[in-house]
Amino acid sequence: MTKYAVTIKHFLADECGASAVEYGLIAALIIVGLLAGLTNVADANKDSYQMIEDKVAI
Repeated sequence: MTKYAVTIKHFLADECGASAVEYGLIAALIIVGLLAGLTNVADANKDSYQMIEDKVAI
């Protein structure tokens, strides 16, 4: 085997980058879930403040 072939074989067998990609995907899914949840909380909070404002304005 040539030195070039050994380097490519070593590169293809290396899985260190795969772990980083997996952690990045997990973090992205967590962020998407948090954003969706916070959007729902913000909408509910806005509706609550609107209801309070309407009752106070009467």
